[in-house]
Amino acid sequence: MDADAKSELLEAAQHELMKHHWDTFCTEPLSIAEGGKGVIVPGCVACRKLLYTNNQYLSHLAVDVLPQILEDVLKDNKNS
Repeated sequence: MDADAKSELLEAAQHELMKHHWDTFCTEPLSIAEGGKGVIVPGCVACRKLLYTNNQYLSHLAVDVLPQILEDVLKDNKNS
């Protein structure tokens, strides 16, 4: 892998990883006036995946996010 490809892979990974953050989000609409039954839960806001611990969040990045980044970059390199 040449230096340009490594740089491109690193940039793509950093860009995608920065989209994911551990915070809270609402599962459904919260508005009581509209009959909402939403609950505020912790997790990855970008994926809306429920995560309770730092270890679960790191596992999510390694198991769910990173493979998708690599697949996308390798697919783009094949098409080029």
